[in-house]
Amino acid sequence: MPRTSRGEHQAEARPWGAQDGLLRRVVATGARLLGGADQASPGPGSVVVPPLAADLAPPPAADIPPNPAIARAAWADRLWGDGMAIPGGAEEVLRLAALLPLTPAHTVLLAGLGARAAGGVVAGARGCFVSAHEVDLVPAPPGRRALSRRVTAATLSPGAPSFRAAYHQHALLLEPFRAGGAPERLLRATAAALRDGGEVVLLDLVASGRDADARWLAAEARQSPPPEAAMPEALEKAGFRIHVVEDAGARQQRAVMLGWITLLEALRMEPARPTPQAAAALVAEAEAWLLRLRLLRDGRLRLLRWHASLVRRPG
Repeated sequence: MPRTSRGEHQAEARPWGAQDGLLRRVVATGARLLGGADQASPGPGSVVVPPLAADLAPPPAADIPPNPAIARAAWADRLWGDGMAIPGGAEEVLRLAALLPLTPAHTVLLAGLGARAAGGVVAGARGCFVSAHEVDLVPAPPGRRALSRRVTAATLSPGAPSFRAAYHQHALLLEPFRAGGAPERLLRATAAALRDGGEVVLLDLVASGRDADARWLAAEARQSPPPEAAMPEALEKAGFRIHVVEDAGARQQRAVMLGWITLLEALRMEPARPTPQAAAALVAEAEAWLLRLRLLRDGRLRLLRWHASLVRRPG
């Protein structure tokens, strides 16, 4: 039986109320920027229930960039680091990569959200080669750094994942189901890409017995996460033996709060106000995280981390 790792999740209560207040203040700040009002930000103890982004009047069409996702990607860069897509940024990626026995001679398969940037972090810290397969192909904001020479990049096709066969020593999968895809299909492709004895670390959201919230899916521009029960079955069918299953929700919640607190402090020090389109993107990004964390709080979503090793080739 796999071991369930609880760690800090068991030792510390989740400050959900503080999280709600923080992200609601972000939404309120963005709403004021869109409206041009000059008001002071509410204090930490204030009770503010602003409208969510879907209820705000949209900015004029001329102020909306051709691809609003680029503006949101720019805020994500400030929250988690250039090209990063998971809270905690490089620190969290390296924490996950440290679970794999990587050496400079190894090639790791890194697929999922923010794979290209995460691959550069892993290659730089561990000295290994990385084959990055990126889910989200939103164009990079200006000024983002080029890939390391040790990182190759390709597209991850959720419906038909395909990797170089028997080439990689280990795999790191970061929210690979954001754009959909069947767990069994992806994990069979991952198993085929690994050499004998390869290990996989997979971090992703799963649904806990209810349909995903439509507003959250729209806010994150994503597909429904797989049901929790489907994951262990898919891993085992692909030939993996599960060693650890960790509930990573509390750790991500703390990383989200730290990222937003740091961003808000930086914005207070900047003399220039965000443009209307940047303010709209800020509101949209804050709402998406608020909705995700509320679903985690309510038990409708779980963020889990699996660590497994390949013990047989799938038939």
